[in-house]
Amino acid sequence: QLFVRGTRSIMLTELGRKLFALTERQLEIETAARDLLQRARKVEEGHITIGADAAMHALPLIRAFRAKHPAVRFRVISGNSANLIERLEAFEIDFAVVADVPPAANFSARLLREDKLVAFVASDHPWANRSSIKLAELAATPLIMREQGSETRRLIEERFNELGLSPDDVTEIEGREAAREAVVQGLGVGVVSSGEFLQDARLKQISIKDWQATMREWLVCLKSRETLHLIQSMLTVVDETS
Repeated sequence: QLFVRGTRSIMLTELGRKLFALTERQLEIETAARDLLQRARKVEEGHITIGADAAMHALPLIRAFRAKHPAVRFRVISGNSANLIERLEAFEIDFAVVADVPPAANFSARLLREDKLVAFVASDHPWANRSSIKLAELAATPLIMREQGSETRRLIEERFNELGLSPDDVTEIEGREAAREAVVQGLGVGVVSSGEFLQDARLKQISIKDWQATMREWLVCLKSRETLHLIQSMLTVVDETS
């Protein structure tokens, strides 16, 4: 028996966990063998799949990589940080561009950028003409927040808790674009990193003067795969351009 089926979940048995560990190693060996054959042909070809919590952070990296290795093809998928790390561990993607480095030792990470967190409102919002606000004001107004697993949400909730602030009007919106449109429609105030704020006549960016938190974006891969030729080539591009 490899699985124990519950009413809402499936769990691996001890035998299942041991078999999974063996097949995981087998997959890594197969990937290494394929990579070796690619290098032997002296043609740097293949595919790289990148998961990004904001595609804009992955695109400059892809452009720099394609300038050196034009034969490699890319696929970019989206998701929040927690979801992308899960997919990385499941070998569904090669890299994750996320806002927080996983604490586990089996990941390798490179810093891509660092930006301040800011608020943003609709252009007809009462705050639209202000250059800054305070956290207490933010907690007292209707807020638009991303789903659980979003690093932006984690940071602002931690700061609210530290200050004893408890917002009571929060609308949770899954996905960055949907949250942005909710702000445009006047449903509340959003929070985003300044690097992810897109210029839009319908929106106004506002600094948060008593909060200096920043959002970092990291390129993360599994440490067990970082010596593979395509993975190492990507890491080299990051090191050269940082």
